Amino acid sequence: MTAEAITQVPTQDPHRPRIGLRILLASGLCSIPLDRVHHLAPCAALRGEPDDYFCGWLDFRGHSTPVFDLNRIVCDQPTLALFSSRIIILQTPAGSSTPYLGLFAPGITDTIAPNDPAAEPLNLDLYLPMLYNLIPDPIA
Repeated sequence: MTAEAITQVPTQDPHRPRIGLRILLASGLCSIPLDRVHHLAPCAALRGEPDDYFCGWLDFRGHSTPVFDLNRIVCDQPTLALFSSRIIILQTPAGSSTPYLGLFAPGITDTIAPNDPAAEPLNLDLYLPMLYNLIPDPIA
């Protein structure tokens, strides 16, 4: 995988297994469904002051996008800015204060087959409601 963008693919056949984005968190190998990923960005300079889970603001397609540290959220350890660290851009639900939310995560090197026993599926829905409430006011 290169640092190029991965854009969300159209909805697939429900009978076809879902491919996952492979992520190596401090707790071990996990995956999230690739169809949840809107864009995959390389490490970037962020604006603003980091605070707890919040890393800063990314200018993404003209929108100030909050970026949170996925490894810190799930494992209570910060993500290091390494070659394999990426920012996963997700679309937020309608009515959110921002159209996108970023998750800074380590060990993103490729995709993984559905139901691969080596990778625990990560349920983002357990964490996203909390993050929507932690979005600070954007800086100018």
